[in-house]
Amino acid sequence: MSGRDTPAATIRAKYETRRLHFEEERQRLVRRANLISTARLLAFVAAGLGLVAGLWGWRLSSPLWTGLGVVACAGFVALVVWHDHVLGARDRAALLVSINVDALHRLAREWGALPAIPVPASAAQDPVARDLDLLVADHGRASVLQLLGTARTSHGRGTLVAWLLGAAPPAEVTDRQDAVAGLAPCLDLRQELELRGRELGDDPPDPELFLAWAEGAPVVLGKWWLVWVPRALAVVAVSLAVLLALGLVPAGWLVMAGAVNLAFAAVAGRKIRETFGRIAGRGQTLRRYARLFQLLSRMLRAGSRTSRSSILPGRASSPPGPEVLQGATIERIAESLTAEGRDVSRQMRRLERLAGLAEARHTPLFHVPLMALTLWDFHVLYGLERWQQRVGPRVRGWFAALGEVEALCALAGLSHDHPDWAFPRIDEQADALRAEGLGHPLLHPDACVVNDVVIGPPGRFMLVTGSNMSGKSTLLRSVGVNVALAQAGGPTFARSLVLPPLVLGTSFRVQDSLEAGVSFFMAELRRLKEVVDLARRVRTSHRHRLLYLLDEILQGTNVYERQIAVRRVIVHLLREGALGAVSTHDLTLAEAETLAEACVCCHFTESYQAGGDGGPRMVFDYRLRPGVATSVNALKLLALVGLDDGS
Repeated sequence: MSGRDTPAATIRAKYETRRLHFEEERQRLVRRANLISTARLLAFVAAGLGLVAGLWGWRLSSPLWTGLGVVACAGFVALVVWHDHVLGARDRAALLVSINVDALHRLAREWGALPAIPVPASAAQDPVARDLDLLVADHGRASVLQLLGTARTSHGRGTLVAWLLGAAPPAEVTDRQDAVAGLAPCLDLRQELELRGRELGDDPPDPELFLAWAEGAPVVLGKWWLVWVPRALAVVAVSLAVLLALGLVPAGWLVMAGAVNLAFAAVAGRKIRETFGRIAGRGQTLRRYARLFQLLSRMLRAGSRTSRSSILPGRASSPPGPEVLQGATIERIAESLTAEGRDVSRQMRRLERLAGLAEARHTPLFHVPLMALTLWDFHVLYGLERWQQRVGPRVRGWFAALGEVEALCALAGLSHDHPDWAFPRIDEQADALRAEGLGHPLLHPDACVVNDVVIGPPGRFMLVTGSNMSGKSTLLRSVGVNVALAQAGGPTFARSLVLPPLVLGTSFRVQDSLEAGVSFFMAELRRLKEVVDLARRVRTSHRHRLLYLLDEILQGTNVYERQIAVRRVIVHLLREGALGAVSTHDLTLAEAETLAEACVCCHFTESYQAGGDGGPRMVFDYRLRPGVATSVNALKLLALVGLDDGS
């Protein structure tokens, strides 16, 4: 795929070109909207003068003035419609500017310029997510969810969260990779999906209340008298209104029929009002979701028959591109987006129209006479519940499908922006994780030092030593974040990555709790027990292996007991067949009798150069080397900050 060979500079230039194009489009539309606004004012004044002059009979003939007023009034209405269209196009262009600006910020790893992404508290507190910055930035740092920040709906973000925290089966990962690879070149398509998601607002409404209604029991359809009595009463009232217009009945009869209808609505309408509370007032939201589903169904219906350039409405055709979507995952999603032989977009548009009819409730001066004459709400709810009965059970699947496609597009954006990142190979027969050129995805690729890493086979573990700030923790996090991306179906920051199906267990950021009376050491022990128990559960499943990443563990006790405790924890994990890496300052750990044969040692080191003030400056190259570290730097760091013996 040609997009895989595109240099990073070209990617940046592409986003910058798009940003400038859409900004010019926005400014052009702003100028047009201002001109139309002025023309609207002139047309309104002309319509008013013409109609007033025609009605009052000024010097020219009244019909001429009246005709001019009517023409100006029609022009005013046309200008209002045109103005609304131009304002919508202006807002669309502004959103596309923002989308491309955010893409540039992600490329440059300018995390402070990107919006925070809301995450459920339960997911944010997941220890692996917290240790690896998968979902929420820690102390101003970035998160992987920000790197994949194009999903805008709650279902899209929820799907990404689930994929990052859960290990998918290898076959499913392969299917996701196929879809991601097909979507990566489709920049117009992915940005259109993101734009329609952004139209829902910065805090998209949770559709759960609507989904609960769609899957719930009907109110009107479940009681025959709520269907036929309103129909009969409406027929009587409308018939009396016609007879009154013909002068065949007195007005009192119609007033009495209207009173009966309103009384019936007051007695029988409580459940109806509750149901409308779940749907009514959501016309605009449903309309925007309908636009999302319209694009989604077009994408999936086009499939591999359509090039990436011909999917979006109003786009000029261009040379054929690569296949858009492929694989079992896409076929499954496409099959879920139909009901009664109609695709999701048509069903959602029908619901949108019905919900629009329910909006009459918000205009009392219109709604009360309408209810008195026709019992309007009962008939609208009948239509809504017919839709609910036929289509409702499928709706949750539609939103789940939308979430999956958004998640796939987010991963595809990562692949597009980093064409030199590799899709990993998850091999059920592999006995180790083997990576070439592994880097941390949240670091700027131009500044990130990459390393080759091998963790495994079972019975062996990687011991990373080195001085302070040399890169030990970053290496372990690089492994963990790339494994999470790999098993979500995305690309990884590596030239190549092969791994068995893995479950992550980590211990990086452990906190004590004064409120709960838990010391730092006890908090560490509890976390390590969770990792060991997880290794035991994973081993019995026979489908995955545990990959443990332990960073400077058990610092909350004395050196002698810490050494014994760390050895026991690692021995437990080795016995469970887990793969893992441990970083430590304890250089004697590699010499422990119980671990010497299982330990694969590697280390980071530092050098010293003359600083600007004439003193030494510590320099790290972040290159992983074999063996145990041969230097330490704690005392040298004390001297560098002025806390040596002479201070």
